[in-house]
Amino acid sequence: AQFKYSAFPKLSDMAYLAAMVKNSKDLQLPAGRVSVFLGDDFVGTSDIDNIGPGETFDLFLGADENVKVKREQIEKKTDDVIIGNIPSPNRKTTFKYKITVENYKSKKINFELFEAMPVSQDERIKVKIEQVSLEPKTKDFKDKPGIWRWEFELDPQAKKEITYAMIVEHPRNMQVAGL
Repeated sequence: AQFKYSAFPKLSDMAYLAAMVKNSKDLQLPAGRVSVFLGDDFVGTSDIDNIGPGETFDLFLGADENVKVKREQIEKKTDDVIIGNIPSPNRKTTFKYKITVENYKSKKINFELFEAMPVSQDERIKVKIEQVSLEPKTKDFKDKPGIWRWEFELDPQAKKEITYAMIVEHPRNMQVAGL
């Protein structure tokens, strides 16, 4: 099996372990609940579909508390004045975020991090992402607009930080949901 951790810190601060497993060449696995062991240790249960001989499948193993994920807003700044206290017709808000992934395990891990970037559905709203400390491997993951995906390895007892800023500009009298 090949193991990979993944997280979507905007929704949960947990890291989830999954394994890509190749079935043996002469064994059919029927759909249902499976008990998962790592060595002699029971780690939980999962569900599988029908798996044919030699087929590769994903097995989801649940959250691992030895891998920590944290997403925090480190800055929010609103600018809606041009000069001399004259209001601008537009409001510009800058948000800065930091995502931290920490590996407290005794071995190196593979990690997949997902983040949802805002995508404007209104031409009056402009969104710009900048100051990205580590470029994602994929933008618009699996044709889902605004879903960014990073992949990296993380050594034992190591930490990775990813920062980015987003600027949202819109008419000052417009209320924008989700900001």
